Amino acid sequence: MGVLCAAVCAVWLMLVGGAAFGQVPSQVPSSEAVVASADRCPVSGAGHPALVAVDEAMVRFMRENDIPGATVAIALDGEVVFERGYGWADEARTEAMRPDAMMRLASVSKPITMAAVRTLIEEGAFGLESFAFDLGQDGGGLLKLSPYPELGDERLRGVTVRHLMRHEGGWDRSTAGDLTYMEVPIAGAFGVASPPGRERTVRWILGRRLEFAPGERSAYSNIGALTLGLILEEREGMALDEVIQRRVLDPIGVADGDHVAGRTFLADRDAREPWYHGRSGRVNVFDPVGARVDGPCGSWDHEARIGQGGQVATAEALARFAAHYWVNGERIGVRKSPTARGGWKWNHTGSLDGTGALVRQRGDGLTYGVLFNSRGHGGAVRGVLDDVLDGVEWGEKGNEEGGR
Repeated sequence: MGVLCAAVCAVWLMLVGGAAFGQVPSQVPSSEAVVASADRCPVSGAGHPALVAVDEAMVRFMRENDIPGATVAIALDGEVVFERGYGWADEARTEAMRPDAMMRLASVSKPITMAAVRTLIEEGAFGLESFAFDLGQDGGGLLKLSPYPELGDERLRGVTVRHLMRHEGGWDRSTAGDLTYMEVPIAGAFGVASPPGRERTVRWILGRRLEFAPGERSAYSNIGALTLGLILEEREGMALDEVIQRRVLDPIGVADGDHVAGRTFLADRDAREPWYHGRSGRVNVFDPVGARVDGPCGSWDHEARIGQGGQVATAEALARFAAHYWVNGERIGVRKSPTARGGWKWNHTGSLDGTGALVRQRGDGLTYGVLFNSRGHGGAVRGVLDDVLDGVEWGEKGNEEGGR
């Protein structure tokens, strides 16, 4: 089955990808003929003759990992040259995944949030050393929320924007758990219906002790991006997805509608979103004593994760974003040239029940986004696609720029 599917992919690319490398081929719509002939491996979208091996690698990877559906977009120097949909969009695996499908980004939302933060820093609205929380310290802070039931740790007054961006705020989910997912107990503490929402969640977190002193070390945490999202909304007076579109995505040509705020329930989601294949029998945080749900459909408040992991976008939007902004490291969210060259490779992955995401940027001018409608696989597919792309001749476009 895998050999047949890979062969079909190759033939399809030869048929649709007549452009020379570096030119963007015309968009090829999803085809019922392709779906029917691909033996449970539908492939749709704009390919390129230099990238036949990408199709082969994706089909093989998805088969080996039982991944229902995926999208991939690849850009060279910021120009999208490849956009494909693979596999199935619906639960029954009868509807082909479209290349411009919108999917949850999970933690790939973080570098996008950070890019919006950087634009305000560039304008002088605040700085990396600005205190994140207004807790009565000299000079105050950016976000004024009252700790609940009271301030849990004096060191919280010293948490800065830099600490939030670099996972140095003092929270360690490996020992304390992920506090942003403790929605039912947080709601219980406040005596309100679950879920409690972002502001109550942060107030509750401010009422706890830190695991380490801010800046002492780094431990991956969702709390930083959660807080920064609230700061952005308060400063700009609009919803975070609107801030991101206006400040980050409009200037680089990402279409309005190719990045949105994600929604928890199927009826509220974007029309281009697929079915997310997750675990069943999960507690519904919107009705904790009611019927159990599939994980992606209520086991967390997706709207409340807009800053840290609740955004939804196309793979093309990710490929374009990675061409213009650093996606990880000390410079996460900082603007970059799409023609930058160097020996670096950076990426950010994301994983939620029903979601896997990867955004990748390379020093040869290539950037790409990958989205799955099942959990994880971002780190693994990075190696698969890098191996393929390393073997393609990309020409001499671009210029030198230092980076990591």
